[in-house]
Amino acid sequence: MMRTIMAWLRWRGRLRRSSFFWMLLASAAVFTVLYVFIDGLDHTASLVLYPPAFAVWLSLMVRRLHDQARSGGWLLVAIVPALGPLLLAMLLLFKRGTEGGNQYGDDPRTRGRDYLQVSIHEPA
Repeated sequence: MMRTIMAWLRWRGRLRRSSFFWMLLASAAVFTVLYVFIDGLDHTASLVLYPPAFAVWLSLMVRRLHDQARSGGWLLVAIVPALGPLLLAMLLLFKRGTEGGNQYGDDPRTRGRDYLQVSIHEPA
């Protein structure tokens, strides 16, 4: 259980576009459901949901930028009016990560693949 939680709050490593999209979508759905439920009970109690949600979303964005060999400092682009958030969205959702390893880790597209493994298939 603790390992699963830490996988969502990790700040190191790389994250593929597809994983980023699905993790972002899942975390936003959980946030929305919890917000609607808690806000119905007590309006001010829903404020407790924001810090963990922002921590998860920031860690996802930082790891996605790491996949492109960019530091988390690129998130500051979002403070530039109008163009900053658009540029950041383009980088996070559409820009492909670097081929092979970079300073932030191995390529997540090739993780778990063994290129030296040979499968021998003999017809019967």
